[in-house]
Amino acid sequence: MALTPRLSQVLRFISAGGLGVLLYYSILYVLTDVAGVWYIASATIAFIVNCASNFGLQKFWTFKNKGIKNVTRQASQYLTMSIVFFAINLVLLYGLVEYARLWYLTAQALLTILLTTTSYFVSRRIFAN
Repeated sequence: MALTPRLSQVLRFISAGGLGVLLYYSILYVLTDVAGVWYIASATIAFIVNCASNFGLQKFWTFKNKGIKNVTRQASQYLTMSIVFFAINLVLLYGLVEYARLWYLTAQALLTILLTTTSYFVSRRIFAN
């Protein structure tokens, strides 16, 4: 059975995002549980690394946007989206850990599902042209 172009794109988005999530969680876990860094600082460092790697994967592979004419605008929009989502992530992560008493990795997993879904639709608009 052949995949539709949209389904293929969604699967590439999930795959690229999955690599980013693996990278993010690895950094978050190692810094927090191994190195003893505060989980919010660990999340910040993991975000920076993840954002840089995901921009290239999403632009060139997921959305097959090979042009460099709009790369500055796209990078700016992608960074803005990422920062907004990161801020939302931090606030909700803090609330889920400190007030709902969830383990930080469980809380982050829930937030990853929510924010990844939203990120697909925003990213699709950013890389549409």
